Amino acid sequence: MDAHYDALVRFAHAAAESGLLASTCGNASVRVGPDRMLVTASGSSLATLTRADIALVSLADGAPEGGPRPSMEVGFHRRAYRERPQANAVLHCQSRAATILACAVDPPANLDFVPEVPAYVRRHAYADWAPPGTEALADAVGRALAADPAVTVVQLRNHGQVIVGGSWQAVIRRGVFFEMACGIATSGVAVRPIPDADAQALRDLCGDV
Repeated sequence: MDAHYDALVRFAHAAAESGLLASTCGNASVRVGPDRMLVTASGSSLATLTRADIALVSLADGAPEGGPRPSMEVGFHRRAYRERPQANAVLHCQSRAATILACAVDPPANLDFVPEVPAYVRRHAYADWAPPGTEALADAVGRALAADPAVTVVQLRNHGQVIVGGSWQAVIRRGVFFEMACGIATSGVAVRPIPDADAQALRDLCGDV
């Protein structure tokens, strides 16, 4: 169990260092076996997270099993693990360009501007607006992940991103490349994605890494 606590601390600090967070906002979790997860506490800062800022939560019913009060967004972390049995880490963040697109009226569906996007991000999807911390928001995230197994980033309308992965390192990498793609999309420069067939080949080659 100690290794899981240490992994979540490293994950949180790496998320802050990567530039994916707005101020102290954001929350993160790691899976602990098939039935539980560790999630950052309500009001905690990922940049300065310590083991004292981590809660142990049941995946079955969301009940706290130890530590401080978990993040109010514990619901969509739990849903992400239930929809993706292979996922071992989840990050909720608000990187700048990606959040601009989360608020956009008509954001581009295709962000495959560089090979790393289909290779590492695979696909993204949008979840309709729901108030933070609600079951409606957790359900929206769950539906987005269930609809397409290639989706690893869920854009929460007018809110931010939920990123899932097999490891916390994969989640950080996905977040960084997704933010890069969103930055390209919001740059004002006329851009085009790489060919669809090549993008799909990269998704098939790399899989859920």
